Amino acid sequence: MAVPYVNLNAVNGHFFDEYTEELKKMFDEGQFVLGPVVQKFEEQFARYVGIKHGVGVNSGTDALMLSLAAAGIGPEDEVLCPAFTFGRCADAIARLGATPVLVDVRPDTYCIDADLMMASITSRTKALVAVHLFGNACEIDRICTVARTYSVAVMEDMRHAAGARVNGRRLGSFGQFGCFSFYPTRTLGGIGDGGLVTTGDEKNAESIRRLREHGRLGGKGEHDMVGYNSRLDAIQAALLSLKLQDLDENNWERVENARLYTQLFKGSPVQTPPFKDDLSAVYNMYTVLVPERDKLAVHLTEKGIGFGIYYPTPLHMHPAFEYLGYKQGAFPVSEDLSKRAISLPIAPGLKKKQINEVANAVLSFYGASVS
Repeated sequence: MAVPYVNLNAVNGHFFDEYTEELKKMFDEGQFVLGPVVQKFEEQFARYVGIKHGVGVNSGTDALMLSLAAAGIGPEDEVLCPAFTFGRCADAIARLGATPVLVDVRPDTYCIDADLMMASITSRTKALVAVHLFGNACEIDRICTVARTYSVAVMEDMRHAAGARVNGRRLGSFGQFGCFSFYPTRTLGGIGDGGLVTTGDEKNAESIRRLREHGRLGGKGEHDMVGYNSRLDAIQAALLSLKLQDLDENNWERVENARLYTQLFKGSPVQTPPFKDDLSAVYNMYTVLVPERDKLAVHLTEKGIGFGIYYPTPLHMHPAFEYLGYKQGAFPVSEDLSKRAISLPIAPGLKKKQINEVANAVLSFYGASVS
């Protein structure tokens, strides 16, 4: 492939020697699940985010589900989440017996629309999931203000936004819970699944620790709640600790790549996201809106250009969520984005020459070129 969507070797390769040294220590000590390596990373990451507690879990999906469970979400409760996002949001809510209430998103940031969110709150609303989609910060200050007014818990979905910040404050520290994913393609990615919950509340942190360990805490084997098997493996935490040192530098590289794309697409049919160079957008994906998206995808494949399409089906149109009763047309912005959004290569290690090649490949489909 001329330009891969993500080159994980470029992101991870230079950590190999140091990481294998950490693995050797781990094998010598024989501690592979939780333990001191995981605790070290939890503490490092909490300090980085600027919050008291970090609790490692086995995926970003579980980070969200365990946070909802720790907040007491269950049957008869409603939880707000965006209609344009990955299915795990509604899935995590539904698995607890609660009802996902979908809200349309903004056409510029692709994040949940705070005005529509406020209009969707009812007496049954107990929580909302604020997804910082593609690494773009949602209106988190305003969302948290509204949530406090209505006594609604805020779960920040951080799967695309590790390292992002608003007014100097790291995302993942605004809501009651920050739910991080360390899937390999994230801004901070491991070599498999992994996740972490941030919280400023000791009681919440203790609940997450119990929930991830089958509902028990400590060595007595007593279960004081029904929990899950959702522990972060040391093999992931060791690499994440190393990569955390480069996260800000890598995010700045993403910002500069986004800057170049934005310049190259100026005046073209390609609608770019608002460019921000204050780390309120860390561009886990550089997602643009284009005419004839699916035909463009075929064209890029022929040119050897990698891309991603997120998300071709909004949540309310998935068969799994038909029971919610939403019809086509219920969320016009989400439905429009699902037809026009395409994500282009932007990960660290991408050369300026490659960005120009990607932009030229896109523009040539519309009979244009980089000027």
